[in-house]
Amino acid sequence: MEDLKLEYKLAELPSAQHRAGLAGLVLMVQYLRDTQPWFKEREGAVLELQNLNEFGVTLLLNLQGLQALFDLTYQAFSEERSTEKKIKKYDRLEEVEVPDKKDKTKTKRVLKYFYTVTTPQGSFLADWDKSNDSSERGLWIKLWRDVVWSILKGRDKARIPFNNRLNSASYSQDVRNVWGELQHPYKITAQSSSFYLGAMATNSENVPTKDKARYQFLLHFWVFVAQIYCPAILDKDGNREPTGYALAIPDVANLKNFCRVFPKVLRDRDLKKWRYLPREAVIDLPEEGALDLLLLLRDRIARETGDQEIRRLILGVELIHAEKVGNNIKIRSISIVSPTRECLDKYQIIKTSYLCPWFRKQRLINLLRKQTDEEELYSNLPKIQPWSDFDAVLSRIPRTWLQDYTFNHDARNLFEIEIGIKMKKEIRDYASIVYDVCQSYVRGKLESKYKIKWHNGKKCYFQDKKQIPQADGDDKKKKIANEAFLAVRSRTETTAFIDYFVSALYPFVKKDEFVNFADFLFNHTNEIRALTLLALSSQFPLNPKEENLFSEEDAA
Repeated sequence: MEDLKLEYKLAELPSAQHRAGLAGLVLMVQYLRDTQPWFKEREGAVLELQNLNEFGVTLLLNLQGLQALFDLTYQAFSEERSTEKKIKKYDRLEEVEVPDKKDKTKTKRVLKYFYTVTTPQGSFLADWDKSNDSSERGLWIKLWRDVVWSILKGRDKARIPFNNRLNSASYSQDVRNVWGELQHPYKITAQSSSFYLGAMATNSENVPTKDKARYQFLLHFWVFVAQIYCPAILDKDGNREPTGYALAIPDVANLKNFCRVFPKVLRDRDLKKWRYLPREAVIDLPEEGALDLLLLLRDRIARETGDQEIRRLILGVELIHAEKVGNNIKIRSISIVSPTRECLDKYQIIKTSYLCPWFRKQRLINLLRKQTDEEELYSNLPKIQPWSDFDAVLSRIPRTWLQDYTFNHDARNLFEIEIGIKMKKEIRDYASIVYDVCQSYVRGKLESKYKIKWHNGKKCYFQDKKQIPQADGDDKKKKIANEAFLAVRSRTETTAFIDYFVSALYPFVKKDEFVNFADFLFNHTNEIRALTLLALSSQFPLNPKEENLFSEEDAA
């Protein structure tokens, strides 16, 4: 049988999933030829990459070469799992001893149902996951396998290539089908959602989804390049709960360099754990997955070349938020995030400076809205600031969430890190005034009501010229800040807030700022209210115990 030559150019491919698929194909062929000794034993197999450059590549293959490629792509193994929930199909039933959930010092005996499942191997992803060699037992590859099995290959028909390779190293039916299609590479064929995520047999206008055979071939491989994240929502107690998966699909601009850099990014991923997931994979907004992937790629390029311009490597990231509901896959959202330097710089600050999940989420929303508005050259929308819409958020969230020390920490960092240092001077004017006013109000009230003063130099409280325990001063300061916060929070009407601000806080505005600030107060009331709430929250003292808790662990 004659060899087949397929020439691909990034510019001709119709979507980010296709371009990521081309990168996945290149990585798969390289990994197969370089690391799998059984490939050399495949007599007559031809599978070669020719003319690999930034724009594209040519693939030379024959039927035996395609067989080897698919055997690696759909390699699978069986593993035993167990559940206490009664199921119909199981291998054995056994009584085992497990920790007691109510009293962890004790154990109890329960009945468990043991059953066997097929699991995708994951090719090079399993080797490039360093947690596979640690006590964490492959956090990243496990997450990838869960997504493949639940989102992409959730139906029995889509799992046939894996199941048929479970008991045999090689299987040929799917190979012969694809080989036959590739003999007519420009033939139009039906598209499937098990290959192109989000595809439908027909859309709402009853138009069928089609693709060329040579393009659809690439869709076997894009999932090896996509990065998986888990967006979390907050339950009634403010605890994070993952919901669905966010697949960050890189839109490759330079094929050769991307395939060189990407394996190093995978090997550098954080191995720390949050519950059963990689901590770095748990995010507060689906689009954060795209920002995180862009940042990982940029940091890797910067370490190698010193260049922080990522657009030469990647055009952007397509983000698909998908969730399995019953037997159906729901696409919650699809978005594109572009790799602008300012956006990634700001995201890096958000990622490293904020610990409170709902606070981080609103900052991310503002960051992405700001990027979108700046791309709309003729937009008449109000300019998005870091504190935009926090007035609405702080007015509706449960009061118990406001008592979390991470929120007070984040409010302080917003002023000290972003507004105080990173923002331009013309933006800082009224933001810094509000911060100073709230700080002066709390300290002034502390002195007038309790005769307590804070000594900056000695870092302690004095009452009637005598030093007092820090806890006593902190309690009084927190009480004052909290009373003012609740007073502002309850005044959602513009007039009510302005009346309160003028009566309680305006005396602390400097005289030379009266006129300008009055203009801001009346014309930007929602922003001033948001800043006031955040500034008062930043005045809540953090006791030493809480300060020691601030670590990346809490961010997860």
